[in-house]
Amino acid sequence: MNGSLPRRRVLRAVAAVTAAGLLGLAAACGAGSTGEASDELVYWSMWKAGEPQAKVLESAIGSFTEETGVKVKVEWKGRDVAKQLAPTLNTRNVPADLVDSADRFVKSTFFATGQGLDLSPVYDLEIPGESGKKVGDVIAAKYREYATTEGRAWLVPYEVLAEQIWYDGGTLQDVAAAPPKTWDDFVSLLAARKAARGDGPLALDADIADYSAFWTYHAVLRDLGPGAFGAAATDTTGAKFDDPAFVAAVQKIEKLVKDGYFVKGYDGSKYPAVQQKWAAGGADFLLLGTFAPSETKPSAKEGFQYRSFPFPAGARGEQTQEISLIGFAIPARARNAEAAKKFIAYFMNRERLSKIATEADNITPRTDVEAPAMLADVKKTLDTARTHPALDGVKMDHTDWYTKVFQPANTELITGKVSAAEFVAKLKSTSVDFWKLNG
Repeated sequence: MNGSLPRRRVLRAVAAVTAAGLLGLAAACGAGSTGEASDELVYWSMWKAGEPQAKVLESAIGSFTEETGVKVKVEWKGRDVAKQLAPTLNTRNVPADLVDSADRFVKSTFFATGQGLDLSPVYDLEIPGESGKKVGDVIAAKYREYATTEGRAWLVPYEVLAEQIWYDGGTLQDVAAAPPKTWDDFVSLLAARKAARGDGPLALDADIADYSAFWTYHAVLRDLGPGAFGAAATDTTGAKFDDPAFVAAVQKIEKLVKDGYFVKGYDGSKYPAVQQKWAAGGADFLLLGTFAPSETKPSAKEGFQYRSFPFPAGARGEQTQEISLIGFAIPARARNAEAAKKFIAYFMNRERLSKIATEADNITPRTDVEAPAMLADVKKTLDTARTHPALDGVKMDHTDWYTKVFQPANTELITGKVSAAEFVAKLKSTSVDFWKLNG
């Protein structure tokens, strides 16, 4: 046998190299983001079949196919959709062209890894049926800025979430007339309601670490301002936890626990027992996201009037509003990216997007879509207050620190197992250890 390969094997090798090169080029260009038309796309969604948002999207998918001829194969994957897709993103066989998920999952899965398309061009697309309006024209600027990092748009949002303190406006008419604006006003209200009820007025399912985190984070936010929590979380020396203002903010939460302002049984609850109890009239106030009304409606007492107010102002005297977003992303190697972009622009049409409010009881990023009546208080705040990422973006950008360092310690604080001083000391030491290993 001589040193040369048989001609057929050479041709096969050349063909393989050529094919690989073409595949690499397609991947680099976004494989479908090159302007080529497509008559199909695969869409993976965070919703389960039958959920309100899924029904809204399914309706839009049907009319989209009817009007454009583009077939959409949708798979209702549930909340872990980004995790399911992540292992495939750097392969030649990315199974989805379009994904929707919560901002933190999109940013960490697509933007942080470089595996998502820059969606800036989508904001420049005209919305079908809206006489020349572009996607970027109808989404409030603050939401577009939120979803853009280093000049790259990594999300096109269609739903806005925000945390506020919820109550029954029919029962607490005095609160509806004049919601507490300062921490001192809030604590005075809690004292009065505890005396009237004979039990703590604050509802909390403490087995959900996120829900417990809302209390401590908001206290820090109000006293130190947006960005302070994130700065402490990423301080490799732990020095920022020594700030007396940080400790003082945490002591407010410690006092809520010690003074019995959380309803009995909150520390041993099994979600959603306590929030259902609240909706039935068993507690007065619930700090939770804009999903609270839709989640608790089945348990709500007759005539329950959903009202809310922002977490009260602290030492800084301001009430900023934290937000998070749910929206669309496109994998960098999507085969049918152009069709995916086309669907996003189609769905952002006012008539179609408004169903997220009217049928799914949530707030949209379009300022011209009225919020559901039960979320009117939140919408009013969003339209007027300064907004910032939920939990200072820590949950989104530093997930491991948030889940492995902050949440366990905070659950101990909120359930009365440790004092504020012990909590802060533990947070400092475990953060220093964490960053030594992960810095």
